[in-house]
Amino acid sequence: MSSEIDKNNYLAQNKKLAEQFIELAWNQGHFNLARNLVRRDFKYQASLFNRTFEYDIAAQIIQHIRHSMDDFEVMIEEVVAEGDQVVTQSSFCGTLIKPLFGFQPSSNLVTFAAISFWKIKKGQIQSLSTLLDTAELMRQMHHEDKDLELDLTVLEIS
Repeated sequence: MSSEIDKNNYLAQNKKLAEQFIELAWNQGHFNLARNLVRRDFKYQASLFNRTFEYDIAAQIIQHIRHSMDDFEVMIEEVVAEGDQVVTQSSFCGTLIKPLFGFQPSSNLVTFAAISFWKIKKGQIQSLSTLLDTAELMRQMHHEDKDLELDLTVLEIS
């Protein structure tokens, strides 16, 4: 019974770690605090980008998105954990006030889903991979017939 309690505590801690990262980085923009939740070898990958980023670039991407959307929020819908893996289902919501990845500002509130896969190692986030519902985002932004323009020059990528 004790091992079952330990396992449940471990899974709960892993879930909390993912939730804390979303709150600190995505919702509050506290990247120095969020950095304490990730490992030095942290890797971030999102379905919009065809590459993997380390923490500093991931923070820049998140900051760029946050600054491009007014009233931006990530709402966690569900969190599931098994072993050292966590999966979150979230909704991204906000009003685009600056151009972002080929989308032009709009007065409409935009909401789209994301599924994130987290790998936890020794109490810290080792990797994060996010699949975004870009089809829904493009539909809401009346961008269905165009390709996304992923201009990463706004970031300080070396």
